[in-house]
Amino acid sequence: MTDKPNYRINRRDVKMTERVAMAAVGNSVIRAQKVHGTDTSIMFAERAAGYHTSPHMHDCEQINYIVSGEMYFFVDGRGYRCRQGDVMRIPRNKVHWAWNRGKETAVIFESHAPPLRDRGGDAYPLLGPDDDAGKIEHKANILVKLDQAEIDAVEARAIAEEEGREAAE
Repeated sequence: MTDKPNYRINRRDVKMTERVAMAAVGNSVIRAQKVHGTDTSIMFAERAAGYHTSPHMHDCEQINYIVSGEMYFFVDGRGYRCRQGDVMRIPRNKVHWAWNRGKETAVIFESHAPPLRDRGGDAYPLLGPDDDAGKIEHKANILVKLDQAEIDAVEARAIAEEEGREAAE
């Protein structure tokens, strides 16, 4: 009988990391656990109130599921206020950033396909005997320089639009 491939791990056994986010504005700290296969990665992330990233992009599609809290995502000049139960897609190579304007930590499950690069090497690989870790094409975040006035305008417009929409509902 052969050993089972390493296709499963319990989340409690995945290392929790805490570091300033790569695209951070100020000291925006992210607490995260990460796992990856050959074609996708998933991150269990906690972003405290005030967490804010700079515009960036990556050559992978990103799907976010908001477990608790809220997070604004800004994509291609538009903003989306996401709350518990919302799913947010960020298309591949789209300029985007995030801001937790809420009062509590936002817990978000993020999937990236292909896998997003793991800066600290802490992502747990769920690979089998036929998978070649050296051939996995992890993608990196790329910072995008935007004028601060443009960022401020996008955020102000999005916040007014989202809060106005919610007031009308």
